[in-house]
Amino acid sequence: MDVDRKKICFDMADSPELSESALQRSDVYFKRSFNSRFVQPNLISKVKPYGLNYLVYPNGFDLFGFRRCAKFYKTPNWFKEVIKQADFLGKMHYKVSTSSLNAAAVMREPPKVLFLARLWDINSDSYFEVDEAYSQQRRDINEQRAKCITLLRDALGSHFTGGLLATDFALKEHPKLVIKNTNLTSKQNYISALKDHDICVASTGLHGSIGWKFGEYIATSKAIVAETNENEVPKLQVNKHYLEFSSADECVESVLYLKNNDDLRSQMMCDNQHYYETSLRPDRLLWNCLEQVL
Repeated sequence: MDVDRKKICFDMADSPELSESALQRSDVYFKRSFNSRFVQPNLISKVKPYGLNYLVYPNGFDLFGFRRCAKFYKTPNWFKEVIKQADFLGKMHYKVSTSSLNAAAVMREPPKVLFLARLWDINSDSYFEVDEAYSQQRRDINEQRAKCITLLRDALGSHFTGGLLATDFALKEHPKLVIKNTNLTSKQNYISALKDHDICVASTGLHGSIGWKFGEYIATSKAIVAETNENEVPKLQVNKHYLEFSSADECVESVLYLKNNDDLRSQMMCDNQHYYETSLRPDRLLWNCLEQVL
């Protein structure tokens, strides 16, 4: 992006590693998975944390998005992407609009807990080469997610909604943890379920990234329990916007603490609603970045 005669790069990759070619071409470099350990001291004023990332579309017809898609998509099925952009009412393909993925804080009793997750295939991937180190990272992620779901089911019973997406790999590795109600995992039904829950669990993603669900939880003003993450997000604070865990046992402890502490849960929901309005709502997120450049 060219702004005020400055070239700005937005790096949205999961990995905290920086692109050397993009760095050379940029005056300012916003990094989604920002980790200062991957930024050389002489670049610290140039590389800045971007913030949370999640999938959302504009309300109504997005002429810019339609033109961009028609011009730049070069895949064999590019016309399907154009149709998706044109179908802003969601008659053929559901798209999450900004307004639909936003909700005010609501206190309910008893609070319900949500954690839907997927397992990563440790042997293959449609996009990446899975070497031994990458495979081990996936094993660790899978083990943590499966154990969290197991313990949360035991601790919360009917107050917990969660499980693994029904992929071939999950059915093979942890069939008892796979969600039987596949309708729940469709995007539209998931958003409805998200709004109907109070405490949401987030686990660390590939490359140590903060998963997209975290942004969805903030946007819907939820109380959050999240796995420890080394990436930096502007103005996001542990114990204010979320409670942190590093093991499945700690995850359950934090969830129960929020469940039994109405004042903390209510305050966290309100703080996350405020964070959305000031730091995550798409226009505010981008403007917060541009203010550092202009």
